[in-house]
Amino acid sequence: MGKILGGSGRLNYMAYVRGHIADYTNWFPDLEESVDKETSSLNVHCDNWYTDLSDAILNGAAELGQNVGNINRDLNIGFMKVELTSKDGERWSTDRLLHRDIEKLTVIANAHVNKVLLKEKKAVGVEFEKLGTQLKAFATKGVILCAGAVGTPKLLMLSGIGPRDHLKGLKIKVVQNLPVGQNLVDHILTGLDLVVLNTTLPLNILNVLNPLSAFNYFFHGKGPWTSAGIEVVGTLHSTKSNRKLDPPDIQLMVMPVGISQDGGIALRKIMGISDEVFRDYFSPLTHETAVSILPVLLHPKSSGEIRLQSSDPAAPPIIDPKYLSVQEDVEVLIDGIQFVKKLIRTRAMQKLGATLYTKHYPSCKEFSFDTSEYWECYVRHVTLTSYHPAGTCRIGSVVDEFFRVYSTENLYVVDASVLPVLPSGNINAVVVMCAEKAARLLINKKFLKQRSQCHMTDFIQYLFYASQVKN
Repeated sequence: MGKILGGSGRLNYMAYVRGHIADYTNWFPDLEESVDKETSSLNVHCDNWYTDLSDAILNGAAELGQNVGNINRDLNIGFMKVELTSKDGERWSTDRLLHRDIEKLTVIANAHVNKVLLKEKKAVGVEFEKLGTQLKAFATKGVILCAGAVGTPKLLMLSGIGPRDHLKGLKIKVVQNLPVGQNLVDHILTGLDLVVLNTTLPLNILNVLNPLSAFNYFFHGKGPWTSAGIEVVGTLHSTKSNRKLDPPDIQLMVMPVGISQDGGIALRKIMGISDEVFRDYFSPLTHETAVSILPVLLHPKSSGEIRLQSSDPAAPPIIDPKYLSVQEDVEVLIDGIQFVKKLIRTRAMQKLGATLYTKHYPSCKEFSFDTSEYWECYVRHVTLTSYHPAGTCRIGSVVDEFFRVYSTENLYVVDASVLPVLPSGNINAVVVMCAEKAARLLINKKFLKQRSQCHMTDFIQYLFYASQVKN
């Protein structure tokens, strides 16, 4: 949920992907202007550290007739070595911008916002908790929510803005009936450790733990520690899409490691792989070079929702993504696997000894390997999030094109929740572009001419409580 200065850009794989121009036609017509201005906020670096796998993937894609070049600038679709939001080998995220105007900011960390304060339908501030004390911050011009595709709809619903029946069921006073929390969409991927090489790549546990790697990183900004884990991204059309009219519906994310590489110590826990499944399916690859060539579903037909569990702000929301609830999504991911199979048979990939991992996934042993029935079973068992949730306060349903929450005053949302559709790629760059557009709109219209302020009584109360804690 990005609960850190800089948001999820401090936690992600740093991939900088703009997506396809058709992704933005209906809701972001000034995309090109935003792209031009966006470079002031993100440092994009393309001279990264790569393994031999990256060149093999690009050469193999070219053998299959795919475009190879910079899909951020020269191409709308194709394959490229990934660009990263980094500088001198170090992560670059938007929290770096805070230091430019730090004297104009008041940042309150380790605080939990409970709800937006509304006077009728006008946002006048927020209520939050810090050190066990309830506090309020009051706004003179507006309140901007940027808590993400999960946190923002939760806050709006706690404030009485959301589906009427849902809020009434939780005894929350309804301020405005809007489809908040609906249309939850996400990029999902499959194909963990599905490709094995008969050669060793330099991004492995021994190389990462080598003191020389640390030295090269800290003193030269070079070497394997500068790797984001993703080396190549590519986009293509499945058999379900219109190649002339539709944006690409499959992305390949290429990583020179698999979750078996660390012997199940960390990666499989992060991804929720059980001990039993790891032992049965992934552990035989522990001493092999398994890599991840992951098909990603770019434009899912399935959508889920965010709902409140209760009216208690501390209670986590209910997240129901409803992944793969539409059959076509399964079929598109299977198309992605079929492309991976073609890719590893290319001359370029055969030089690395690439083969398909043919062991049956435990839950799919009843099906013959490499049949459509097997791959559907596989996809339904080995698919997980790319951590790109969006759409829960989308433009046209919850907010307008100026990021204003419908039928309210002085209340705005600027985060991934406003995206009406997912872009054809990783979403960090798109969220930053949206933020920059919103900033221009707000500044030009002088909506936020003054800083938000706290009531003096709340400030005195906070100082008193802090002094008590110190004593």
